[in-house]
Amino acid sequence: MPFKYDLGGTVVDTAGLTRVLERRYGEVCVDTVMLRSWNLSYLAGHAPVVSCALPGGEAELGGCVWVFDCRLRVFPWLGVLSVDFTFTPGPGQEAPDPERFYDDLVVWKNQDYVPYLRRCDALSDSLDLRIPPEQRALTEDRHGAAVRDLRAAVAGFVEPRPFCYAFHDFRLCFLGTPEELPDAVAGRLLWFAGPSPTTGGGIEPLGLGGLEVASSGWSTVIRGARESIGTEADSVTMLLNLIHAQWYVCQLWINAHNLRGQGGGSGWQLADPHVLSANRTALAHDLSEVDNLNVMLKDPGLLRVAEYLETSLKVHRHREAAMARLHALEDHSRQLADHRAEIELRRFQALFAISAAAGVASLVPALAQVGFTALHVVTTVTLLLGFLALFAVDFTVVRRWWTRRRRP
Repeated sequence: MPFKYDLGGTVVDTAGLTRVLERRYGEVCVDTVMLRSWNLSYLAGHAPVVSCALPGGEAELGGCVWVFDCRLRVFPWLGVLSVDFTFTPGPGQEAPDPERFYDDLVVWKNQDYVPYLRRCDALSDSLDLRIPPEQRALTEDRHGAAVRDLRAAVAGFVEPRPFCYAFHDFRLCFLGTPEELPDAVAGRLLWFAGPSPTTGGGIEPLGLGGLEVASSGWSTVIRGARESIGTEADSVTMLLNLIHAQWYVCQLWINAHNLRGQGGGSGWQLADPHVLSANRTALAHDLSEVDNLNVMLKDPGLLRVAEYLETSLKVHRHREAAMARLHALEDHSRQLADHRAEIELRRFQALFAISAAAGVASLVPALAQVGFTALHVVTTVTLLLGFLALFAVDFTVVRRWWTRRRRP
């Protein structure tokens, strides 16, 4: 069960990141891949995924006691942190009811998630009202503190985004033999619903060697012989973790710069259009393999699995939504810049009108002294009044704009 968090930007110093992880958590491992399955050009352009162990424990979910291990994993080029839990049923435990298991799981993870959001100032009033009172009071530190501390510790090694997305996203993956996960159980695990007449509730499973992979996008079930669960399944879960990280990057960009309903003093600012354009280019570069997974893989079997998982999680559609939002924000930011330039131009025109009116007004006493005719004096005064009228018009436009801008 991987939980994805935003590190705040792309990690540009992997060696510095590794030193921080070693000081805090001990031994750091680099995720290895099969060179026969991955394009070396892709691996050369992406920093290695590094991981380290976090403390494990026990949890009671769905009436079953689970023993869990926890591992912290960083995708440097995406700027994504993944906290991966691996749950194993305790000795002599019966299989849990899928729906009850999922309900207990949400409560269990929110014991850490809600306090984490509160400490990140991301628990808005509207969200807080939707949290049941009995869950609002629960506070238990599982990994939220580690995420916040690591985010602060690696800030010097990160090329920051113009925001940090506080929320997480998680997915579920169930591994077992066909005897442990029969068709009826597998179908319920994919949807967390009642019994389904087919294995996947309408989902066509995919075969890879001795494995059968079925995914609803939110939940994935991998079944196979015991020896396959420990070998081939590692490659599938690694792909699932990477594709989930790609999905999460799109998610955080979709939720970036949500200005709707934000007050003037909320601290939210729209990024410069050039920054947004650069971010859109970076997103397209980092997720170029979404359009064509051949950029990443050269193993036909693993490529089919990657395409299957990408389709199940709808990463391509999610990336299109993120790109469209960044493009819209870029256009909006450019329009705001043009509007501000127009306001500044009107201010300049107002100042010019004041200056010109003052210059013309200074001529009136001189005209009276040199004995100019009344016609010349009237003409000069008319010109002065004209400048004052132009100033009044410009000042009124600026004042109305300023009033709208300051109105709550």
